Amino acid sequence: MPETLYLIDGHALAYRMYFALMGVGGDGFTTRSGEPTAGTYGFVSALFRLLENDRPQYLAVAFDVGKTFRDDIFPEYKATREKMPDDLREQIERIREIIDIMNIPRLEVEGFEADDVLGSAARYAVKEGLGVKIITGDRDLLQLVDDRVWVNLPGKRSGETIDYDAKGVFEYWGIRPDQVVDYKSLAGDSSDNIPGVPGVGDKTAKTLLESYGHLDDIYEHIDEVATRFRNKLIEGRESAYLSYELAKIKTDVALSIDLEKARTDKIDYQGVVELFKELEFKSLLAKIEQLGNTVTQPAASGQLSLFGENRSSDRIGEGQAPLFETVIVDTADKLRELVNDLKKVKRLSFDTETSSTDPIAADIVGVSLAFEKNKGYYIPLGHNQRHTQLGIEQVMDALRPALTDENIEKVGHNLKYDYLILHRNGANVQPLSFDTMIAQWLIDPTSHQ
Repeated sequence: MPETLYLIDGHALAYRMYFALMGVGGDGFTTRSGEPTAGTYGFVSALFRLLENDRPQYLAVAFDVGKTFRDDIFPEYKATREKMPDDLREQIERIREIIDIMNIPRLEVEGFEADDVLGSAARYAVKEGLGVKIITGDRDLLQLVDDRVWVNLPGKRSGETIDYDAKGVFEYWGIRPDQVVDYKSLAGDSSDNIPGVPGVGDKTAKTLLESYGHLDDIYEHIDEVATRFRNKLIEGRESAYLSYELAKIKTDVALSIDLEKARTDKIDYQGVVELFKELEFKSLLAKIEQLGNTVTQPAASGQLSLFGENRSSDRIGEGQAPLFETVIVDTADKLRELVNDLKKVKRLSFDTETSSTDPIAADIVGVSLAFEKNKGYYIPLGHNQRHTQLGIEQVMDALRPALTDENIEKVGHNLKYDYLILHRNGANVQPLSFDTMIAQWLIDPTSHQ
């Protein structure tokens, strides 16, 4: 597989995360100064999970910037869409600010939608020899799928996302990626207020495309089309080709994208620390330590330490010993050493990395353990890009005695979720002694972060 450029549809991801959090008590995502943060927090959380789990080599984010050429040729374009909530609009600007501080390329072009920017960036990257994955919520982008471009869309279950290749597009929609624009030209799209051909719906459009291939081919063979469809197509020809122009994503927009600046090893995680403190993103500050190879100071507001005392903030520099040691357990010998150490502990902190926020649907990606100061263990289980990792049954068999030992206190953050994940994988963890998420709520009931 070639190195891959991940392209994020900024507005689409912000919308998705905003409404997901607002649906589960998002009103609590507000700073003490009154700034709403559900969309900002959700977007950055999703971004960090992507960086942690997928480890893309290149990354850029695209945004809409206002009216486009489509509004000029059809003023009613997207007229049926609800107006963006006012509190989300200001959060979009916060997200832009965060992207800029982190040195992630932000792609915007006046007069064009983010879809056009994404399509043009994807084609440019492919010409440069890269693969492309587009993270979006808009299935219009499935028209860009080919053997070097994949599109990631939300699934039906909460937290589920699906990567679509050409075969996946056909299984999902019943048409090929190169027929998506033709389909919308015929059937229209109510979400974007694309008219299509009056009287031609989903089934008819697919039947016509299966028989003739594309919109031009249908009209070239209009005399062969069944009478009940033919008259509608003749009368609706102008609307069909207008719809084609509205639905087709531009892939030749002149844009500036420096792939060297898009490398994820150029991301500045430390730059957003002060902003995250202002936004009260405590859990995301903790993630920065993992993602950016930094050691951050515990919050001054009295954040609890599992092992007693606080340690000073510092960045690990060249020739400087790390203040926190992480042991990657990816061999049988390392696993045996870990199991022997677990026999001596009285308190065990644990966490799981998974493919979804839904504990019933999620696959386990890795397990983290800690039981002594300044040292932790990580066991990779479902990393696509790791060459060495142990089997899940082998790991669970080894960890089960400690995880189920009633004499070892278990500590974690959002223990219910991790308990369900491990229970599904054969370990009934007990006793659950301390949950830092509950502790944070007791300290500050208004915080959901």
